This record gives sequence, C-alpha cells and structure tokens, in this order.
Amino acid sequence: MRPENEENALQNLKSRINLLSRGVVLPDESIPAIHMQSARGGSGPQGIACYLGNAPGNHNSQISLVVYPKDHYMANYAIPTKWWKGEEDTSDIRKRVIATDDGIFLEEVGHEWKGISPGDWATIRSLKARMHPYRTYSACLYRSCRHLEKDAGCKFCTTDLTANKFNLPKRQPDQTNLEYLKLAIKNGSIRSVSVTSGTLDTPEKTGTELLALAARIREETGLSVHVQTEPILDPGLMKELSSTVDSIGIFLEFFDEKVRRKICPGKAQAFTQEDYMKSWEMAASCFGRGKVWNINIIGFDEDYDVTLKGIERAARIGVMTSIFLLRVGSPNLGEFIPTYIGREDEVLQLHKEFGKVLVKHGVDNASPENSGCMGCQGCNATKEAINWARAALRLVFND
Repeated sequence: MRPENEENALQNLKSRINLLSRGVVLPDESIPAIHMQSARGGSGPQGIACYLGNAPGNHNSQISLVVYPKDHYMANYAIPTKWWKGEEDTSDIRKRVIATDDGIFLEEVGHEWKGISPGDWATIRSLKARMHPYRTYSACLYRSCRHLEKDAGCKFCTTDLTANKFNLPKRQPDQTNLEYLKLAIKNGSIRSVSVTSGTLDTPEKTGTELLALAARIREETGLSVHVQTEPILDPGLMKELSSTVDSIGIFLEFFDEKVRRKICPGKAQAFTQEDYMKSWEMAASCFGRGKVWNINIIGFDEDYDVTLKGIERAARIGVMTSIFLLRVGSPNLGEFIPTYIGREDEVLQLHKEFGKVLVKHGVDNASPENSGCMGCQGCNATKEAINWARAALRLVFND
C-alpha cells in the first residue's frame, strides 16, 4: 500500500499536467478570457496566476493558467469549468472560484494593481506581473535575438511578436526596467526577479549587460535575481555573474537533437550540445549544484527516452532541468496541435521518471527560496514531479 502522501502527490502531478497540456475555458463570458496566445507562445507564463487545489481554499500550488476563448482552436481540447461560489454568494466576480468536473479548484491569485490607466506602460507591466505565480517578477533586457534577425529563430518564439503588439522597444533601458519593478513592488509583494533576454551580438555581451542590470536591481531593491542566457564560455564572466546573481538559466530547449535542429536552427548552428555541457559545468562550479537551470520543451514528437537520458546527464553536472509543455501562439507554427495531446500516460510517466532523476542527483532545488523562475516553476510541473519522486523514493528506501 502506498503511503497517502504519495497518492496525493501523484494526483497533484496528474492534475497539473492536465491543466498545463489543455488549458481551460471559462463557463461563460462574464470575465473576458485573458487571451495572450497571439503574443505569448513559447513555453513560459501565459494567462493568469491562479491558486490550484482539490478543494475551495485548499491551495497546494500556484499555476500560470492558460485560459482559451471558446472560439480558439485549442478550446476543443481545453478543460471545461463551472463557477463555484461557495456558501456565500457574492457580486464580486473576481472572488469567484472555477472548478473542473474532476474536482480541480482554481482561484485567481490576488493583486493590488489599482489606479493604473488602461493602455499605459504600467498596465502592460501589471499584466506581466500577474501572469507569474509565487510573486515572481520578470524583466526583459532585449526583446529580439540575433537568430531571429537572421531568420533562424526558434519556431515557438514570440519575442518579436510581443514587442510589435505592444510597441515595445527591442532594448529596454535599465532605468525603465527598474521603474517598472519598483512599481510592481509598490503594488504587490515581489519575491524575486528573473531577467530574460534575447541574445545580442554574443552571449558574453548579453551576459555583461545582464550583469549590469542585475547589479542595479540588487543594489536598489535587495531582491534576489535569476538571469537567463545562451551558453557563456568565459570563466571570468561566469564567476562575476555568480557574485551578483543567485541562479542562472542556460536553456538547451531540446535534448532530442533532430527536434532541436528543426525547431531552433539558429541556436543549433551556434552551439552543440557539448557546448551547453561545458557552459553548465562552468556555471555549476561557480553557482553551485541546483543553481543552474535548463528547460526541455515537449510537444514536437520528441523521443522521451532521449529526453530523460539528457536530463540525467545534466543532473550529474549539477543542472536542474524542467520539462515545459509547448504553449501555442507562434505564427511560425500556425494552428499547431502539440504532440503531448493524447499522450497523457506517457507524459505522466516522463514526469515521474525525470522527478526521480532530479531527486537522486540532488538537483531538486525548486523551493520558493530559490531565485526567480527557479523558485517559481509556475508554468510547469517540476515541483509536483519532485514531490512525487521524494515520496516514492522514500518508500523504496524505507523498504
């Protein structure tokens, strides 16, 4: 007989994968669907930050929830919901909870963004902040990429589409990023900051500019900072980054090389997987085990066995990999149906196995105490996979 906590952990993992893979549709149009898919594809945050639990008010996690309009092509696969108003009916629709037929309850994470005029820059930042669970704030250094500019960008990327939609500058001034962050701090409790960026001329140039912005964030706010970049192979720069930044993301995106070359042609031409391994080793020696992050996206008919082997190789180095489910939206993909649809049992097994890999190699560092996205994991099921693996492995060891 499995212990109850393992059963609960497994159910939480199943529920989260179901939500991440399918998204939801609202029961009516009382609240307009926050439909950002046309500008926010890829694999990261979309929709809105919600509490997730198996009973009203019983929150076991937070999730970046994809909410599809009923006329969206993915709505055919989305999970239908119904309103649950509880014992006290209320006219304040923002306090209402939605529930699925499977007994999943979702409630919007509260925020304090008030008195901000629609359409101004602050509103854009408020929407961005609301999408990130666990009080994580995301700042973007450069909203383009050398690969996009050479027509060799990642097929799932919508960085330029987002910039065009909101008329955003490609290179956001550091002072402007700081002003938006301070506004977010004023209107809510920010836990930590992730600084993302497309790649400038080289990863080293990008890393140098990320370092400058991170230093200002630390100096002026005292918040922890996580940065994301392409492989850096300069040991001096990596060491300097680790003296200011709390964790670093260096994203391979696909361990399945045939998928990587097809979906990320520019990155695949610029860097081999061995280049990533060298950069990860350097980063792990500077930041420490479990402070270096990679993501592997699924949804392109990748080989899950190859994916698991790659995750384990990275874990031995000290890198924590998270599995991200592709989120639609890129015009390069069109009305693309991710291949994890209909593979629910395989996707669940993949998460169980990769959770065990992270725990066994001591890179299961996904607690909110970690910085930025590494401490959030709100748009994937890494925390739930780790929690299940910890329970399952404890049972084995106790036996």
